[in-house]
Order: sequence, then C-alpha cells, then structure tokens
Amino acid sequence: MQFRISDRKVKKEFADQKLKPTFEYVEFEERKIHYSKIGNDSLPTLFFIHGSPGDWSVFLDYFKDSTLLARANMVALDRTGYGKSDFGNYEKNLKKQAYFYKGVLEKFQDTTKQKPILICHSYGGAVVLQMAIDYPEMISGIVILAGLSSAELTVPRWYNSVAKSIFVRWWLPAALTVSNKEMLNLKEDLKLISNDFDKIKVPLMVLHGKKDKIVPYEHAIFIEQKVKDNISFELTTLPEANHFIPWKNQDSVKNIILKMLEKTKK
Repeated sequence: MQFRISDRKVKKEFADQKLKPTFEYVEFEERKIHYSKIGNDSLPTLFFIHGSPGDWSVFLDYFKDSTLLARANMVALDRTGYGKSDFGNYEKNLKKQAYFYKGVLEKFQDTTKQKPILICHSYGGAVVLQMAIDYPEMISGIVILAGLSSAELTVPRWYNSVAKSIFVRWWLPAALTVSNKEMLNLKEDLKLISNDFDKIKVPLMVLHGKKDKIVPYEHAIFIEQKVKDNISFELTTLPEANHFIPWKNQDSVKNIILKMLEKTKK
C-alpha cells in the first residue's frame, strides 16, 4: 500500500537482463528527487512520469523492452512524496512540481545535450502539461497515457474530503495521503493553465481508453480541442481499454513511443 518498489524486487526483476537500471538523486533547491535510469546516454532520452499514487516502477517493463533499449535511453523518476523522493513529503502545487522536475531535466541535458521526450500516465499528464507550458524549450515531444488535463472534468471524490480528517490520515498509508493532498488541489491548478495550451509547440501524442472510468476519455478530447492548432498532435483511441494502459496495453504504448521517436528524430 506504500506504492514503492524495494531494491530487492528490482534486483530480482532484472536478474536475467543484460542491462540493469542504476539509481541516482538530483538535489534541486529544497527537494531530493530520486530516479532510475537505463540505457545509453548517446541515444534519445525517454523521461517517464508516473501518476497518483505510484513510483518509477510503473514503467519497469519498458526498461526491459529490447526494442526500446536499442532506440532510447530511459529515465523514470519518483515524483515528490513518492518512492524515494522525500517519501510522504508531498508537494500539492502543480507548478512547483514542474519546477522541481525541471532540475532533473537540466541534469540530463547537461550530460546528453538533448531534449527528452516526456511520457506520463494519469496525474502525470497534468504535471507534463504544466512542464510543457512552463519549459517548452527543454523537451522534444510528449506522450500522454490516460492523462488528466481538464479542470472541469476533475472532480474530487467523496473519499478525498473524508481523508482530510486528521483521524483518517493517521490510518492511511503515506502514499495515499500524498495522493489525496495533491488531488484536492489539482482542479484549481488546472484552471490556471487552461488557456495556455497554445504554448505547447512540440509533437504531442495522446493514448486514451474509451472505457476509462478513473480519468474519463473526455480529458483526451479536451486536450485535442485545446491544441487544435498544433499540427503534430495525434489522438489514439483504444475502444476497449480502461485506465491501466501502461500495464494492459503495452504494445499500443510502445508503438506510440516508437512513433514519437521517429517524429522527433533529428
């Protein structure tokens, strides 16, 4: 229930793999951001951002994919408050989260001299949209998997309000407390960027399931309407898919990533 993978499990997962992930931290102002990395720095970088709750291991299977490893260097971070990034010490502000992750992007740009492709799931969609609006010069493309985007469509559920109680929080695992806190503030943060989508000039691909009951398909339509002048926008709809695209629709995700790698190739 803490939604973070142990070092022992990672070691077991990659026991039979030729390439194994390494782990590092970036200290950026008052935050310490943990990330996992695998691949060759000379290749284009895929930069994965997970949802709420979660940790970098959401994308673990992609780290083992031979096709992607041959084409890309991969990085997956633990968002603030999750995994090993100041676990439990949440950051409810979307803009500030984007600022922290900018510090990680800067580290890799110093090393690789290239702009990464951002790949995100669920709440990570809101984070990446904020990053693309605030730091468009730092990225080369965006892939959003069942991502949150619309303030109007983002409605706190009954348990979010219940979980504000100090008595309930005492019983909740830390990762769920962090998730609850950031979800309560998300609606207002998305309102602040709702008229700034025209700042996103890089190629943007969205993959969303029609049967997603957690982040409804309408979020994908919202993005489509907001970036209608972006000629590199592409929406792929999975008629039978639900919210768990990274796990249940890996072939579709990989195809989108490979397509983005081709689109952003220099």
